[in-house]
Amino acid sequence: MVRWYPPPMDTFKLNFDGSCKSSSAAVGVIIRDNNGQPLTAYTYNLGHSQAFMAEASALHKGIQEAKRLNIRRLYIEGDNLLIINSDKGIWSIPWKLHNIINDIKRLVLSFDMWDIKHIFREANRAAEWIANVGHLNSL
Repeated sequence: MVRWYPPPMDTFKLNFDGSCKSSSAAVGVIIRDNNGQPLTAYTYNLGHSQAFMAEASALHKGIQEAKRLNIRRLYIEGDNLLIINSDKGIWSIPWKLHNIINDIKRLVLSFDMWDIKHIFREANRAAEWIANVGHLNSL
């Protein structure tokens, strides 16, 4: 069954999503503890952007938020394979994402433990819903 699973004890999970609709792009981020309780969730509207940039921006902002919360052990999940595999170094980074992906790679090194993986969209519904709310807040 495809669904969201909580992280192990004493760790946190960041789910991120980017969304594009007509001339609006938005990000959604949620960080939850091992009981599935949200520590933080937020969205914001990027204005006009491309889907992969919205996804990368969501991941970037989510990692910054985890650092702000002094999280040390972080699992990261998203449903965009391009962003996940670019961050892991499996795929070459598209030139438009080069700066933000390299900054993401730098930021995650400050965690004691981190892991990033691709999940199906059905397991990322909370982040997707939060990103969709971001379209209501136009710039």
